[in-house]
Amino acid sequence: MRIQLSDEFQDIRSIAIQVSPYFLKQIDLFWRSNSGWVNEQAGARTLSDRTHKQIGGHLFVVPLNPKTSNTFYLRIQASSLTHIAVTVSPWTNEGPHNYAHFLGIGVQVGILFAILAFSLVSAALNPTTIMARFSISAANLMLCLISGSGILAIYIFPHEPLLNELIFNWALCMRLALWVWVSAAFLLGKKVPRWYKPSCYAIYLMVGISMLLIGIGKANIANPIMLLAVFVAPILQIIAIYKTPTIGRTLQIVLILGFCLSILLIILAILAVLFPVQNNSQIPIYLSRLTDFVNPLVMLSIIVFQNRLARKELLEVKAALTETQLRSEYETKLLKDRRTLIDMLTHELKNPLASIGLAIDTLSQSIDSNSPHDQRRLKNINRSISNMDAIIERCNLMNLIDQKSLPFSPSEINVREFISNIIENLQCENQAILSIQGNTFIHTDPQFLHIILSNLIENSLKYSSADSKITIRAQTFFINGHSGIRITIANPVPPELAPEPHSLFHRFYRHPLAQKTRGSGLGLYICKELCAVLGGAIQYQYINHDATFTIELPQ
Repeated sequence: MRIQLSDEFQDIRSIAIQVSPYFLKQIDLFWRSNSGWVNEQAGARTLSDRTHKQIGGHLFVVPLNPKTSNTFYLRIQASSLTHIAVTVSPWTNEGPHNYAHFLGIGVQVGILFAILAFSLVSAALNPTTIMARFSISAANLMLCLISGSGILAIYIFPHEPLLNELIFNWALCMRLALWVWVSAAFLLGKKVPRWYKPSCYAIYLMVGISMLLIGIGKANIANPIMLLAVFVAPILQIIAIYKTPTIGRTLQIVLILGFCLSILLIILAILAVLFPVQNNSQIPIYLSRLTDFVNPLVMLSIIVFQNRLARKELLEVKAALTETQLRSEYETKLLKDRRTLIDMLTHELKNPLASIGLAIDTLSQSIDSNSPHDQRRLKNINRSISNMDAIIERCNLMNLIDQKSLPFSPSEINVREFISNIIENLQCENQAILSIQGNTFIHTDPQFLHIILSNLIENSLKYSSADSKITIRAQTFFINGHSGIRITIANPVPPELAPEPHSLFHRFYRHPLAQKTRGSGLGLYICKELCAVLGGAIQYQYINHDATFTIELPQ
C-alpha cells in the first residue's frame, strides 16, 4: 500500500499513521529519509516497542521531510479475510486526535460487559439451561473483544504475541460454536427434526477442526471452513425452528426474525470488506461492532421474551391447577355426603325390610295355602323384598369400595366346589355347563370371589333365554413365571342386547333395551373393582353371539 501526502501536510513536522485492526500479523512501514530507506515494524506477532501498539490497532509516528515527496509504503500480512483501515493525521505532543476510535472500542467493551454482568446475575437468580449457555457465550465474546482489540496483549501478555493470537483466533471460532449451542437450547425438549442434532454436531466438528488447524499454523485452511460454517449455521437454525411443530407460533416468529437479523449483519459485514466504500473505510468496523453487540442483545431479547411466555403459561397452569383443586375439593365433599347418605339409607332401609319380611312370614301362615292368587302375591312381595335388599347391599358395597375399606381375608379355595355351590344356590344346574380341569385351587378372598361369580352368573341367567346354556370354564395359566386362574363365563345374547364394551364396567350403566329387566347397573362395576382388589382383571368380549366375561386372578 502506498501513502502519498497531499499539500495540506506541507507545514506539518510529524504525522501519525494508524493501522487497524490490532490482530494483523505483521506491518512493515517504509519511507525514504536523508540517510536512506527506513523500515519500522509492528503487528500482533511483533515484539517491538509499545509505542507502535495501541488499543484497536498500531501507530507509527513519522517525521516529515520537506525536501522529499513524503511517500510511504505499507506491507501488511493478515491471517484471514480482514478489513484494513489506515488513517493519517497530524502528530502533536498530545498525540493523534482520533478519539472516536477509542470511544467506539470503549462503548463496545462497556455494552458487552453490561450484557455479561446481566446474564451472570440472571443465571444466578434464575438458573436455566439457556441463561447458563448464554453467560458462557457472552464471556467468550468478551474474551474475543479484549484479545482482538489488543487489550489482552498490551496489558496482560505483552511478551507472548503467539499466545495472544491463538487466544483470539480460538475465541473467534468458539464464538460460532457457542452461538449454535445457545440457539439449540431454545429447542430443548421440543420435537425437532431428526437431522437437527447431527447438524449441530457437524458445526461443532467444523469449529474443532478449524481450531486444530489454527493451532498448527494452517489458518489458510481453517478460514474457508469457518466461513462456510458461519453461513450454514443460522440457516440450519431457521429451518429447524420452522420445522419444529411444538414451538408456539409467536416464539417461532421471534426466533426466526432474530436469526435472520444475525445472517443479515454477517452478510453486510463480509460485503463491506469485499467491496469497500470509497472514502469511508470505517463502515466495516462499524458493522463489525454492531454485529458484536447486536447479536447477543437479540439473543438476550429472545430469552427474555421466552421467559415472559413461560411465566404466562405458568400463571395459566397455576390458575387451572387452583380451579382443579377447588373442583376436587368440591367433588370430595359431594362424595363424602353421598357416602354418608348411602350409610344412612342402608341402615334405615334394612330394618324396615327385615320387619316386612317377618310380617310376610307371619301373614303367610294365616292365609289359605290353597289359594294360588294369595300365594302368588306373597311370592311377589318376597321377591321384591329380596331385590330391594340386593340393591341396598350393592350400594353399600360400592360405598365400601369408594372408601377403600374392604376387609381382605384370603384362604385356600377349591374352584370346582366353589363354583358348584354358587350354581346350586342360584338353582341353575340345568342351564350351567361347568368345565374345570381337575381339582384347581386358588388362594384368594372367598367372599369377594363369591360376589364376582354370583353377579356374572346371575347376569347370564337374566339376559339369556330360559332354554339357553351358560358355559363356565376354569383353567390354570402361566405368564412371566407366575401362575393364575382364568375363569370364563359365556352365554348367548342377541346382537341387539349386546352391551357396549367401553361403557360396560361403568357404574349405573345399563343397555337401553334391558331397562325392563330389574337391576341397579352396579354389578359389573363392583366385579371390576373387586377383581382389582384381588390383584386380577376382568375382560368382556362378544364372540359368535356369546357375551363372554373372562376373569384372571393370581393363584
